[in-house]
Amino acid sequence: TVPATLVPSQTAATHASFRPRRPPKMLAAHLLLAFGMVVTGSINTITTKLADMQCVPDDRITDPPQQCSATPSGCSEGCRQFNHPFVQTVGMFGGEILCLIAFQIVKIGRYLSSDLEKPKSPDEGFPPTIFALPAFLDLLGSSLMNIGLTMTHASVYQMLRGSVVVFTGILSILFLGRRLGAHHWAGMVLVMAGAFIVGLSSVLGHAEGSGMQPSNPFLGNLLVVLAQVDPPPHAFISLPPTHNPPTLQTPLHTFPREPPPTPSHPPPPYK
Repeated sequence: TVPATLVPSQTAATHASFRPRRPPKMLAAHLLLAFGMVVTGSINTITTKLADMQCVPDDRITDPPQQCSATPSGCSEGCRQFNHPFVQTVGMFGGEILCLIAFQIVKIGRYLSSDLEKPKSPDEGFPPTIFALPAFLDLLGSSLMNIGLTMTHASVYQMLRGSVVVFTGILSILFLGRRLGAHHWAGMVLVMAGAFIVGLSSVLGHAEGSGMQPSNPFLGNLLVVLAQVDPPPHAFISLPPTHNPPTLQTPLHTFPREPPPTPSHPPPPYK
């Protein structure tokens, strides 16, 4: 009798299961999602900057006015701009925590609509401490970006956030051992050149017309660029072997699910 491991049909099926999958094609849903991210991200930046430009009573003086108004040089006497980046960061994290509701709804729905076994405890997979560093970097990076937004233009802030591509590429080489192609390096160089030109123009240029002007564009741009070191660790954690769902990474960066099992007898390499 021929051993089961030598049956051609089973061997071919086993080989097929271990072949690398081709990257999925971009569907209309992906394009819609990308468009939605651009629109909502722009709205988020504009509304946050508008909040920073609001004139509020200055509580540091003994008799602040009841109403404040904006003037060409800033705010009226006894008023100041609403510069509370940490409050805005707390509000952003509060919104991210709401993703836990969507995650639990999807998790319960999949469990009720299938014959899957009862989900295991989150502690049985990877330790939750694996998200300690990304969570800290997320808090630090979000705070730095909101602080930088109070000092620079909203348009420059939005474009400088694209420098995250450069940091992701460099850190993936250092920590993941990835090899980047020529098109990757070309894209990173173009992004870096564009970010440098935009940042330099905001520092050296002079805005025309009246209105509130950024207090320190150079320092604001620097803080925004430094904050882009934060997103790459989140992307690295979503790679194998963790495979953590984004709806779970976003709110608390914790409770990773168990990694896929490793086959005990992998097929021989291709010849």
